[in-house]
Parts: sequence; structure tokens; C-alpha cells
Amino acid sequence: MQEEFQEHNAYLKDSRNVDVLFGMCYPSTYRAGMTGLATHLFYSALNLRSDTSCERYFRYDTRSPVHSVESGRPLRSNHIIGFTLTYENDILHLVQMLEMGEIPIWNTARTEKDPIVIVGGPAISGNPEPYRDFVDAFAIGEGDFVIHGIIEAAKSSNTRRETISRLATIPSVYVPTIEQGIIKRSIIRDIDDLFHPTQQVVPIVPDGDRREPVFGKALLVEVTRGCKHSCKFCLIGHISRPGRTRSLESVKNIIIEGIQKTPVRKVALIGSSVGDMDELEDLMAWMEKKELEFSVPSLRADRITKNTLKLLAKVGQRTLTFAPETGSEELRRSLGKGLSDEHIERAAAMATEAGMRAIKLYFIVGLPGETEEDVKSIGTMVRRISDISGLKVTVSANPFIPKAHTRFEREPQLPISEIRRRLRIVEKDLRNIPHSTIESLDPRFARIQAALSLGDRSLSKVIWKAAQYGGLGGWRRGEKETGIEFFNLANNGERLQDTLPWSFIR
Repeated sequence: MQEEFQEHNAYLKDSRNVDVLFGMCYPSTYRAGMTGLATHLFYSALNLRSDTSCERYFRYDTRSPVHSVESGRPLRSNHIIGFTLTYENDILHLVQMLEMGEIPIWNTARTEKDPIVIVGGPAISGNPEPYRDFVDAFAIGEGDFVIHGIIEAAKSSNTRRETISRLATIPSVYVPTIEQGIIKRSIIRDIDDLFHPTQQVVPIVPDGDRREPVFGKALLVEVTRGCKHSCKFCLIGHISRPGRTRSLESVKNIIIEGIQKTPVRKVALIGSSVGDMDELEDLMAWMEKKELEFSVPSLRADRITKNTLKLLAKVGQRTLTFAPETGSEELRRSLGKGLSDEHIERAAAMATEAGMRAIKLYFIVGLPGETEEDVKSIGTMVRRISDISGLKVTVSANPFIPKAHTRFEREPQLPISEIRRRLRIVEKDLRNIPHSTIESLDPRFARIQAALSLGDRSLSKVIWKAAQYGGLGGWRRGEKETGIEFFNLANNGERLQDTLPWSFIR
């Protein structure tokens, strides 16, 4: 059992005074869960309702995965438990949390005494089918309004069965046990006036503690949602169209109120394409004038300016992060990335002038159409950037993972041996580049992620076995004991030519 710790801004309601008990679950670490804006958004939105008590559960780093952080409320005491599945591999932790909480893992085995299990997040908005046997209802797409429909359905129903039937009538909610036809993803066109949490939970832990969120103790502020660039491999660029941006005025108001209600002096700007905000420099200058620290995630190289970097350096950000994806300009163009080598090299040069100390670059290995020369071009690009900037360069080179709903959804993943060979080429080329390091995802885990991204409902049996045994070996035993193809699923090109399991999601 983990030691207890305190938090600022946690809600603690008397469960006797509300209609609905909601357990918000994140099937990974406390740190990962509290780094996500979705946790703060739904936690605040639900607790601001007078009829609902929402408490949180994390798989790791809290006193128990099945007793809430706030009051120790047992997981199965909730009427509804809602999971966010950001990464496919976390499905094992989700199943384990159900089992530890004494909640039947199969949706058909649950009774009127069991909570309703709901799952949302990017992984299931792409393809929910591998997980359908564990889940009573999926929220497909953006859940800002859907979450309130779910609470209303629970309030107005007399039985669990009736609630699930009502859930099937909410647009964008997919109930696997009820025939529904096409499910349309929820997309909110205008995010400017959308509710944004300003009273956010902050853990009271020492700086650098493993439970401290990735951005430190910061107010998370959504600047953009979705992405307008639509690179062929990118899940978010395809399932969260169109790219949308909050107005400068709206973002400022969120920060002003947020800093009053949340005891921090740092703002972490959130969005898959923050650089697309036209007034980003104005916002940064305004925050600097208010003596706020701030951080921005990865920026597109063609949106980086000298002034942007100077402002970031001024508030202490010392690493510039961007994603060339490949060292080959031609392959990059074919991906729809729209970045030239000139953009990338100019950004590296400006990083040095601004006083940055390091550059982090993201590459994908094994992309459709990638040649031997394309693989070698990664090392060539890193050397050029190192020479131009003189800075430490960290390379994150990861295997291509085909995702549902992207333009690469029918592209097979390369065999693991070939992915390893290509990664070794990159590693070898980087050895002779001063101050450069490489990190990469184990191709076996990339293969698991790809299988879950592209799989169908038959995978639930493999997932169940893997959750029981745990680790990489658990997946192997799951495949062997069920006889269901898993590890080769994503590189079976012929299989991907048939009707796709997620074709009913639009």
C-alpha cells in the first residue's frame, strides 16, 4: 500500500446528499492521470453538479486502486464508473481494476447490484471493438456534453438495465449489448465558451516526487483541440477534426480565474497543435508580464519564431521539442506533414540564439513507403541539427503503429525483426554525433499497441488472459491459450483488406 498524501482542491461530498455516485478511473499511474486535462475537466464538471459525487481511482501510486483518493469509497459502491483509455495497452490495468474491485469483468455477467462501466478516450474513439465485452457503454468522441447526458440517464432510471437502455439513445454513446447501427463521434464545433476547469486538483508532494504531474504543479489550460494538419498516420488529426482554437480573450479569462482558484504560478498550455493559435506570442508575452511561468508542448517547426523561443527561454523552458517524423523531406511531404528541411534547420538555429540548451526530436521508423535511404536520413538530419545548433539533441525514434480511421489504417506494420534492424541503423548513425542520445519504444510493445488498434471483438479473450498473467509474457500466453491471432494481426496485410471492425464509427 502506498503512503497517503494530501491535495489542494479535491472535492469531498456527503454521498447521502446526492443522486449519483461516479467513480472516475485512470488505468495507470496517478502522475499520468493527473497530467491529463480530461481528468480535471470531468472531475470538476461532475462535482459542480449538486446531484453527483465524483471521486477518483488510479491503478498505481495511490493507497488502493479500488478505494477512492478522496474518501476511500469502494469502487463497486459507485453507480457509474468511468475510465479514460488514452493508451491501448492500459486495457490490462482496466480489467485488473474491475477484478480487484469485485466487479464482474464481462458486461453480460453484471447484475443490478453492479456499477455501470463506461469508457471514453482517444483509443476507444478510434476502435472500441477489442474492449466491447468489458464495457457497458462507450463515449465516442468529445465527452463535454455527453457526460451530463449519462448522469441524467442514471437519475431518470429505476434500474440498471433501464439506464443502459437510455444510454443507447444518447448520440455518440455506443452500447455493445444493444443494436444501434452507425455511431457518430461527438465533435464540439465551438470550444470558446465551453466549460473549462479553473479549480484544479494539485497534489501536495515534494518537487520531483513520482506523483507530481509531468508539467509540475501547474494550471492546465486548453488552447487548441484537434489538429488541422491531418498527417496520414495521426489518430488525433483524424478523429478530432476540425482543428479548433480558443480565442485569446477566452484563454486569458481561464488563466485569470484559474490562478485565483488553483494555488500555482505556472500555466501549462495544452493542445495537440498549440502553435496553430495565431495569438500565441501575444498570450506568452501577457503571461510573462504577469510573472507567470508557462510551458508549451511540442511545436511545429514552421510555427516557431525567435520571439516565441525568447519568451520560452525567459520563463525557464530550456528544451525545444518538435517532430520532423522522418529525415526525408520527400517522405515527410507524402505523409502530409508539410514541413521542409529548411523549416526544421531554421528552428534549430533559433533555439540556440534564444538560449535553449537542448532539442528533442520525434521520428517514426517503419512508415509506409519508407526506404533504406529514408531510415539513414534520420541520422543525417540529426547531425545537421547538431552542427547548426551545437545543442544536446535527444532523439525519440519509435515504430510506426497503424491506427484506425487514419489514412494508414490498412497499412500493415513491419515485422518486429525489420523494425529492430531499422532502429539499429538509426542508433549506429547517432553514435558518432556529439551530445546526441536516442530513446525508443520496444517494438514488441508497439506490436501489442498496433494489434489493439486494429483488432476486433475476438481479442477480449486474449486481453483477459493477458490481464491475469501480466507483462509481455501474459500476451504471449493469452495468444497461445486462446488460439486467437494477436501478435501477427497488425502485419497481416490481407486481413486488413476486409471490412474493418470500426467501420460503424463515423
